[in-house]
Amino acid sequence: MTQTRRFIQGALLVSAITLSITACGQKNQLVSGSAPQTSTNPISTSTVQSPAPTVAATPTPEPELHKKIKAYYSDQDEMKLVEKEVTITYKKDADVYGAALNALKKSDDPKAIPLFDDLKFTSSAFDKTKGELKVDLTFGPKTQLGAPGEEMFLQALKKTVFQFPEVKALYVLKDGKQVDSLMGHLELPYPIKRPN
Repeated sequence: MTQTRRFIQGALLVSAITLSITACGQKNQLVSGSAPQTSTNPISTSTVQSPAPTVAATPTPEPELHKKIKAYYSDQDEMKLVEKEVTITYKKDADVYGAALNALKKSDDPKAIPLFDDLKFTSSAFDKTKGELKVDLTFGPKTQLGAPGEEMFLQALKKTVFQFPEVKALYVLKDGKQVDSLMGHLELPYPIKRPN
């Protein structure tokens, strides 16, 4: 008799737990807007997972830093460099060199023609301990200039980079490789050292 009673009590307990779980599952389904399901599995995976919070999906933006620098362009006749003061925007201190170099690619002044508009700065890395800036360039088809244009190109690059007093030497790579000349007219020193 006692075994039968225990068996009945156990069966009632299991039934109560199952009903409780099923009821919770249906409650969640009703709250989420779907109709209750008649499934042998009382817990539906769609009701257990909660949607991702929208707050985490929008990270807080980093504050932008601004700096006024000198950028260098060609005149309309490609005879001399034109110096312009521009404001660059960047996220952290290490990005200032890339932002300065990218400023050479565009100009708001029709009399200041960018020498770098068909070129991509693929990387710029500064070594603080040595004062060395390494820049990697990839040329587009319109970047090829004659000897005077290549001279202005190098001057604009050097003047832009060496306005930062911490830069003591500039290493220029083309498509990740050290080259003797960028456009075939002038020898490219490796590294280019800050003028005294």
